[in-house]
Parts: sequence; C-alpha cells; structure tokens
Amino acid sequence: MKLKLDLHTHCLEATRFAEPTIEIVGQILASVKARGLDGIGIAEHDNREYGCKVKEIVERHFDSAVLIIPGREVEVGYDQYEQMVELCLPDGTPFRFWVHPAYPAYYPRGFNCVGGIHGIEINNGAHDAQMNKPALMKVAEKYNLITLSNSDAHHLGDIGRHYNEIDLDELTAHVRSVVRSY
Repeated sequence: MKLKLDLHTHCLEATRFAEPTIEIVGQILASVKARGLDGIGIAEHDNREYGCKVKEIVERHFDSAVLIIPGREVEVGYDQYEQMVELCLPDGTPFRFWVHPAYPAYYPRGFNCVGGIHGIEINNGAHDAQMNKPALMKVAEKYNLITLSNSDAHHLGDIGRHYNEIDLDELTAHVRSVVRSY
C-alpha cells in the first residue's frame, strides 16, 4: 500500500527548538494531517534522538496517528554539498539518500565516501531553484537510486509541500537489494 510521506523534515527547527512534549508533537501532527500525509521522516542535523522521542510520543499518546520515521541528516563528504539523510524504516532497515544535491557533479565522488546510498532528492522544497533535475535523474538512473521529493521543512507550514507516494515494503526490498550489490 502506497503512503504519502515527506521523508526530509526538521521538526526541531520547525518548532523553534522546543523539546518534544505532547503539545509540541500535537502541533507537528496537525501540520502533517493538514497536508494529508500518512507520515514523515524526521531528520534533524546530526541528531537522531529528537525523531525517536517524537515517534515515542506519537505511539504512546496519539495512538500512532501518523507514521514517524526517525533519522538524521549528516555531512558525508568534503563540503556542505555532500549530505545525506539516514532514516530507520519501521522494520529497522536503514534507508540513506542524498539531500538537496545542487551540484550533481559532486555525487560520483560522494558515492565513494559512503556506501549503501539508496535514493536521491530530485525535488526539495528549500532548494528547488538550485537543483538540476535532468542531471539528477541521470545520476539516479546510473546508480539505481529511488528519486524523492521532500520538503526539507524548517517551518511547520512547509511540512508536506513535497512528498512521496511510497510502498514501505517495496522501499525495504529496494534497500536490501542495493545492500546486497555492494
């Protein structure tokens, strides 16, 4: 079953760096639901714990009303243009993808920095103007990457401006096939 998922959000920044309380998580969920999403990936900069705390609160106090996929955004290369998000899918499988790749010429070098990349953003709500979509599509095809559209939301109102329709079982199967090919 396909789900509407925005896999690249920064809810800590979107809530003005508020700790995840029931009230704060309720605000996040209201934004997710307002866009008609089934879930989000929370990828704070170098911080996986925030997304894990939000997920725990959603499960405990909101009856798992939406899917929360915790993760983090990290720099993996030589400069600010080589960043990836690593999410922990519901079955525990790590899903890694290049984010806001404004300069796709860097990415072949980036693939040597980190193995096991599974996807690449071709739409990013915060960086669309700088992205060369035809070049990114060529990179995706060459490396068998899932193409993604994400918001990169740093404000609650931006969550879901871009999203993906993804079947989690198919995503997990793709991730596992890429891992076996290394």
